[in-house]
Amino acid sequence: MIVANEISSQKDGDMQGEMQIDTEEFLAVLKRLKPKKITKASLAEDLYIALFNGEAIFCVRGIQTKCLIEKGHWDGYITVNAGVVQSFLTARPKGLVVTLKVKGNLFQIENLKVPCKTMQSPEWITAMSFEAHLHDDLQKSPAKIDRYCPKCGKKRGEYLKLKLAQKTLIDDPLPSKRPPKYPSTRKCSACSYEWLECDDLVDE
Repeated sequence: MIVANEISSQKDGDMQGEMQIDTEEFLAVLKRLKPKKITKASLAEDLYIALFNGEAIFCVRGIQTKCLIEKGHWDGYITVNAGVVQSFLTARPKGLVVTLKVKGNLFQIENLKVPCKTMQSPEWITAMSFEAHLHDDLQKSPAKIDRYCPKCGKKRGEYLKLKLAQKTLIDDPLPSKRPPKYPSTRKCSACSYEWLECDDLVDE
Protein backbone atom coordinates (compact mmCIF):
# COMPACT_ATOMS: atom_id res chain seq x y z
CA MET A 1 0.00 0.00 0.00
CA ILE A 2 1.19 3.52 -0.72
CA VAL A 3 1.70 5.43 2.49
CA ALA A 4 3.24 8.82 3.13
CA ASN A 5 6.56 7.59 4.48
CA GLU A 6 7.05 5.25 1.50
CA ILE A 7 7.48 8.19 -0.85
CA SER A 8 10.60 10.22 -0.34
CA SER A 9 12.52 12.79 -2.31
CA GLN A 10 15.34 11.09 -4.17
CA LYS A 11 18.81 12.39 -4.83
CA ASP A 12 19.24 13.92 -8.27
CA GLY A 13 19.64 11.15 -10.83
CA ASP A 14 18.12 8.37 -8.70
CA MET A 15 14.99 8.15 -10.84
CA GLN A 16 14.87 9.11 -14.48
CA GLY A 17 11.84 8.69 -16.68
CA GLU A 18 10.15 10.12 -19.72
CA MET A 19 6.72 9.69 -21.32
CA GLN A 20 5.44 11.12 -24.57
CA ILE A 21 1.66 11.45 -24.72
CA ASP A 22 -0.59 12.73 -27.48
CA THR A 23 -1.63 16.26 -26.47
CA GLU A 24 -5.36 15.63 -26.92
CA GLU A 25 -5.11 12.45 -24.81
CA PHE A 26 -3.23 14.35 -22.10
CA LEU A 27 -5.81 17.14 -21.99
CA ALA A 28 -8.64 14.58 -21.86
CA VAL A 29 -6.95 13.04 -18.80
CA LEU A 30 -6.74 16.43 -17.09
CA LYS A 31 -10.42 17.12 -17.78
CA ARG A 32 -11.40 13.82 -16.16
CA LEU A 33 -9.28 14.65 -13.10
CA LYS A 34 -10.44 18.25 -12.79
CA PRO A 35 -12.45 18.85 -9.59
CA LYS A 36 -15.99 20.18 -9.91
CA LYS A 37 -15.05 23.08 -7.67
CA ILE A 38 -11.50 24.39 -7.72
CA THR A 39 -10.28 25.36 -4.27
CA LYS A 40 -6.92 25.95 -2.64
CA ALA A 41 -7.19 22.48 -1.14
CA SER A 42 -7.83 20.80 -4.49
CA LEU A 43 -4.95 22.67 -6.12
CA ALA A 44 -2.62 21.53 -3.33
CA GLU A 45 -3.49 17.83 -3.66
CA ASP A 46 -0.98 15.20 -4.74
CA LEU A 47 -1.27 13.76 -8.23
CA TYR A 48 0.16 10.26 -8.67
CA ILE A 49 1.72 9.40 -12.04
CA ALA A 50 2.96 5.96 -13.07
CA LEU A 51 3.42 3.76 -16.15
CA PHE A 52 2.17 0.20 -16.59
CA ASN A 53 1.74 -1.94 -19.73
CA GLY A 54 2.28 1.03 -22.01
CA GLU A 55 -0.33 3.16 -20.26
CA ALA A 56 0.21 6.29 -18.21
CA ILE A 57 -1.78 6.13 -14.96
CA PHE A 58 -2.94 9.28 -13.17
CA CYS A 59 -4.66 9.36 -9.79
CA VAL A 60 -5.93 12.13 -7.52
CA ARG A 61 -8.75 12.32 -4.94
CA GLY A 62 -9.67 8.67 -5.43
CA ILE A 63 -10.11 9.22 -9.18
CA GLN A 64 -7.98 7.14 -11.53
CA THR A 65 -7.63 7.45 -15.27
CA LYS A 66 -5.28 6.10 -17.93
CA CYS A 67 -4.10 6.85 -21.44
CA LEU A 68 -1.76 5.26 -23.95
CA ILE A 69 1.69 6.73 -24.37
CA GLU A 70 3.52 7.24 -27.65
CA LYS A 71 6.74 5.98 -26.11
CA GLY A 72 8.72 6.20 -22.92
CA HIS A 73 10.19 4.59 -19.81
CA TRP A 74 9.18 5.31 -16.21
CA ASP A 75 10.39 2.97 -13.46
CA GLY A 76 8.21 3.71 -10.46
CA TYR A 77 5.75 6.45 -9.65
CA ILE A 78 5.82 10.07 -8.57
CA THR A 79 3.62 12.51 -6.72
CA VAL A 80 3.45 16.10 -7.88
CA ASN A 81 1.26 19.10 -7.13
CA ALA A 82 -2.06 18.56 -8.92
CA GLY A 83 -2.69 22.27 -9.46
CA VAL A 84 0.51 22.70 -11.44
CA VAL A 85 -0.39 19.90 -13.85
CA GLN A 86 -4.01 21.05 -14.12
CA SER A 87 -2.75 24.49 -15.24
CA PHE A 88 -2.10 22.98 -18.68
CA LEU A 89 -5.87 22.97 -19.26
CA THR A 90 -5.59 26.76 -19.41
CA ALA A 91 -2.11 27.10 -20.90
CA ARG A 92 -2.49 24.41 -23.55
CA PRO A 93 0.72 22.66 -24.65
CA LYS A 94 1.89 23.87 -28.05
CA GLY A 95 2.92 20.65 -29.77
CA LEU A 96 1.05 17.55 -30.90
CA VAL A 97 2.85 15.50 -28.24
CA VAL A 98 3.44 16.35 -24.57
CA THR A 99 6.63 15.12 -22.91
CA LEU A 100 6.60 14.34 -19.19
CA LYS A 101 10.01 13.92 -17.57
CA VAL A 102 11.28 13.09 -14.11
CA LYS A 103 14.88 13.32 -12.99
CA GLY A 104 15.66 12.90 -9.34
CA ASN A 105 13.24 15.12 -7.46
CA LEU A 106 12.25 17.31 -10.42
CA PHE A 107 9.23 16.80 -12.66
CA GLN A 108 9.07 18.57 -16.02
CA ILE A 109 6.32 19.23 -18.56
CA GLU A 110 7.60 21.22 -21.52
CA ASN A 111 9.64 24.07 -19.97
CA LEU A 112 7.97 23.92 -16.56
CA LYS A 113 9.94 22.21 -13.77
CA VAL A 114 8.50 21.55 -10.31
CA PRO A 115 9.57 19.50 -7.27
CA CYS A 116 8.18 15.98 -6.97
CA LYS A 117 8.48 12.94 -4.75
CA THR A 118 9.43 9.62 -6.27
CA MET A 119 9.29 5.93 -5.55
CA GLN A 120 11.58 4.00 -7.87
CA SER A 121 10.45 0.42 -8.44
CA PRO A 122 9.97 -2.21 -11.17
CA GLU A 123 6.76 -1.92 -13.17
CA TRP A 124 5.09 -4.91 -11.48
CA ILE A 125 5.82 -3.51 -8.00
CA THR A 126 4.35 -0.18 -9.09
CA ALA A 127 1.22 -1.97 -10.32
CA MET A 128 0.80 -3.77 -6.98
CA SER A 129 1.28 -0.54 -5.04
CA PHE A 130 -1.33 1.28 -7.09
CA GLU A 131 -3.74 -1.64 -6.76
CA ALA A 132 -3.44 -1.47 -2.99
CA HIS A 133 -3.72 2.32 -2.96
CA LEU A 134 -6.64 2.66 -5.36
CA HIS A 135 -8.83 -0.33 -4.55
CA ASP A 136 -10.58 -1.77 -1.55
CA ASP A 137 -9.81 -5.13 -0.01
CA LEU A 138 -10.12 -7.44 -3.00
CA GLN A 139 -11.09 -10.31 -0.68
CA LYS A 140 -14.43 -8.61 -0.12
CA SER A 141 -17.51 -9.56 -2.09
CA PRO A 142 -17.69 -7.61 -5.40
CA ALA A 143 -21.03 -6.19 -4.24
CA LYS A 144 -19.18 -4.26 -1.53
CA ILE A 145 -16.52 -2.76 -3.80
CA ASP A 146 -17.07 0.23 -6.06
CA ARG A 147 -14.90 0.22 -9.20
CA TYR A 148 -13.30 3.00 -11.23
CA CYS A 149 -15.46 3.97 -14.19
CA PRO A 150 -13.61 3.48 -17.51
CA LYS A 151 -15.42 6.51 -18.95
CA CYS A 152 -15.18 9.27 -16.30
CA GLY A 153 -12.50 7.76 -14.04
CA LYS A 154 -14.47 8.22 -10.83
CA LYS A 155 -14.79 5.46 -8.27
CA ARG A 156 -18.56 5.27 -8.64
CA GLY A 157 -18.98 1.91 -10.40
CA GLU A 158 -21.70 0.24 -8.37
CA TYR A 159 -22.39 -3.48 -8.55
CA LEU A 160 -25.42 -4.45 -10.66
CA LYS A 161 -26.20 -7.90 -9.30
CA LEU A 162 -29.85 -7.61 -10.34
CA LYS A 163 -28.99 -6.68 -13.93
CA LEU A 164 -27.28 -9.98 -14.70
CA ALA A 165 -29.32 -11.71 -17.38
CA GLN A 166 -30.65 -15.17 -16.66
CA LYS A 167 -28.13 -17.80 -17.70
CA THR A 168 -29.07 -19.55 -20.90
CA LEU A 169 -29.57 -23.29 -21.09
CA ILE A 170 -27.09 -25.44 -22.99
CA ASP A 171 -29.89 -27.04 -25.05
CA ASP A 172 -31.45 -23.72 -26.07
CA PRO A 173 -32.60 -24.40 -29.67
CA LEU A 174 -32.40 -20.72 -30.69
CA PRO A 175 -28.91 -19.51 -29.80
CA SER A 176 -29.27 -16.46 -32.05
CA LYS A 177 -32.06 -15.17 -29.81
CA ARG A 178 -30.30 -15.76 -26.53
CA PRO A 179 -29.86 -12.68 -24.40
CA PRO A 180 -26.25 -11.88 -23.52
CA LYS A 181 -25.24 -13.78 -20.41
CA TYR A 182 -23.75 -10.73 -18.73
CA PRO A 183 -25.01 -7.47 -20.34
CA SER A 184 -23.39 -5.39 -17.58
CA THR A 185 -22.24 -5.80 -14.01
CA ARG A 186 -21.46 -2.17 -13.17
CA LYS A 187 -23.08 1.22 -13.52
CA CYS A 188 -21.37 4.50 -12.71
CA SER A 189 -23.50 6.61 -10.39
CA ALA A 190 -21.66 9.72 -11.60
CA CYS A 191 -22.03 9.47 -15.41
CA SER A 192 -24.43 6.46 -15.76
CA TYR A 193 -22.01 4.50 -17.97
CA GLU A 194 -22.47 0.70 -17.78
CA TRP A 195 -19.86 -1.97 -18.38
CA LEU A 196 -18.86 -5.56 -17.72
CA GLU A 197 -16.33 -5.99 -14.90
CA CYS A 198 -14.72 -9.43 -15.28
CA ASP A 199 -13.86 -9.67 -11.58
CA ASP A 200 -17.59 -9.57 -10.79
CA LEU A 201 -18.09 -12.91 -12.53
CA VAL A 202 -15.93 -14.82 -10.05
CA ASP A 203 -18.82 -15.45 -7.66
CA GLU A 204 -21.24 -16.41 -10.41
